[in-house]
Amino acid sequence: MKKWQKSILSLASIFTLAACGAQEGAADAADATTVTSTTESEATVTIEDARGSVEVPKDPKNVAVLDFGHLDTLIALGKEDAVTGTATENIPAYLADTADQFENVGTLKEPNVEALANLAPELIIISNRLVDFAEQLEEIAPVVVLNVDYTDYWGSVQKNITTLGTIFDEESAADEAVAALNEEIEAVQAKTAGISEKTVTLLLNDGSMSAFSTGSRFGFIYDTLGFTPVDAAIEDSTHGQSVGYEGLLEINPQILFVVDRTAAIGTASDENAALLENDFVYQTDAYKQNKIINLSSDLWYLSGGGIESIHLMVEEIAGGYQ
Repeated sequence: MKKWQKSILSLASIFTLAACGAQEGAADAADATTVTSTTESEATVTIEDARGSVEVPKDPKNVAVLDFGHLDTLIALGKEDAVTGTATENIPAYLADTADQFENVGTLKEPNVEALANLAPELIIISNRLVDFAEQLEEIAPVVVLNVDYTDYWGSVQKNITTLGTIFDEESAADEAVAALNEEIEAVQAKTAGISEKTVTLLLNDGSMSAFSTGSRFGFIYDTLGFTPVDAAIEDSTHGQSVGYEGLLEINPQILFVVDRTAAIGTASDENAALLENDFVYQTDAYKQNKIINLSSDLWYLSGGGIESIHLMVEEIAGGYQ
């Protein structure tokens, strides 16, 4: 069992009551599941995923997971040995020590159908990025599509964790982990409740910048952790709103969180490094107050939405902003 797996689950055991959000998420997931059993080895469970009801093997032993958040959830639930294949390319640093034990069955954007067929998994777990491949993958094995809803990030993550707990017969461990994460989130919320500073999250990509606010892929920072967005309207699209130096200065954030997409996908970029070394940036309140905070790009861009990744994200935000 990984050290962080022990940490998050031992933390969970301290709490005797789950937060209300965790109880509701677990109840929703429980209401949406039924178990059918003939023999133990043939037991199935019906769950609700992004496409509706799907019947899958209960507690499968040979699973392909093409989403890093779902992968870290299964590891945290003690189901690492059940995972046989994943997208090992550009695997985040916090999962790097597990990469050698899995077959490479594609990328986060495109599955390797031949490799998956050779693996012959009992179940394939994917998310938003691969939903268009779901029908093709169903020719190999049942497919579960567990998406993150950017308009309700934490609510959807809780449901995904409890759904995986149901599939893998680890409902109690999943509920405990969600409760522990709610405690961590509430600790940050208690701090941000007294913060009025306006915040922007900036994604750097090959020399360009995109701004993100509420309801976006980085909306968790605002909608759940409680940071205050800037007054300027920012598009809540998947790719954010393109912004230049003058635009950034006009927005003038007092806190600036930075994610480097180019670094996340494994490419060094001098252009990105130079983006924040600019006279316009130097004039922002965030720079003047030393509140430009660089986040772990592979964690925030490639992963998120799992037990361990949410723990690390909350920890990084809490540690980065004092």
